[in-house]
Amino acid sequence: MTATDFKLELREIKESLKGLTLQLVTKNGYRPYFSLKDFGNAILNEESKGNDFRINQVWTDCGTLSVKSIKNLGELIRTNSVTGIQFESFWNPKTDEEYIKSFGALD
Repeated sequence: MTATDFKLELREIKESLKGLTLQLVTKNGYRPYFSLKDFGNAILNEESKGNDFRINQVWTDCGTLSVKSIKNLGELIRTNSVTGIQFESFWNPKTDEEYIKSFGALD
């Protein structure tokens, strides 16, 4: 999802995220965040690079689960014992030209 949508939907479940480990995967690796402020700053940094976001996995007491939307994540947090969430920041080309440029120089 786009960074704007991601931020808006995260605001809806912000209170539920308190106390959870939030991990952000970027092209340089991954890093856990234990405060919403630090996580929010990391999101803003990735947004400035033009990246989009997705939910990779949700860690619960019952194991690792996959979630497709923030709304489903909020429901899972309320009904299950979630311990951590892994998000991913990735560059998603918006136009055909950006997609072609992503392959690098053509010889």
